[in-house]
Amino acid sequence: MTSLLSTRAVATARRATLAGFLSLVGANAAFAAPPEGTLAVANISLAQATKVVEGAIAHARTHKVGISVVVVDTSGYVVAAARMDGVPFGSFDVARGKAIASVATGGVSGKDLMDRYKANPIVFGQISSLSYGGPMFPSQGSLPIFKDGVLIGAVGASAASSQMDEDAGRSGIQAIGATEKR
Repeated sequence: MTSLLSTRAVATARRATLAGFLSLVGANAAFAAPPEGTLAVANISLAQATKVVEGAIAHARTHKVGISVVVVDTSGYVVAAARMDGVPFGSFDVARGKAIASVATGGVSGKDLMDRYKANPIVFGQISSLSYGGPMFPSQGSLPIFKDGVLIGAVGASAASSQMDEDAGRSGIQAIGATEKR
């Protein structure tokens, strides 16, 4: 009986704490402008990420190529992804690594990262160890996703030519009315 009452008391206290917090911050707190000198942060939704994947695949089909496409949020976690039929399974991890590299660097395109790699290979040779073991590939075929000037994620594609991978990702970004530029 004591443990049941304790469990109920804890649950009641948690609800009261949450209710008190919500009354303090208000319903629109998540959408308030950040204080001056800070950056707004948001994450791509599952619905948006799915549309990005669908748009990228539609582009690839139009050009009769197969790709893997991965959309990550601003923390580098996969939100939506697909590997088209017949595409090598390794291309999925390459696409993920491209997308992670883009968000990990604050929204830099894979093409720009590739140029930075050429200028300073020692730094980029060590970069994967900086991303909690996740792959980071500074390579063309990834683009950041900006919505209303805020980085919300990135898309990476792999298995076609680098330019085709990038163009497929761009088509996906356009499918949700977002851009690759801040």
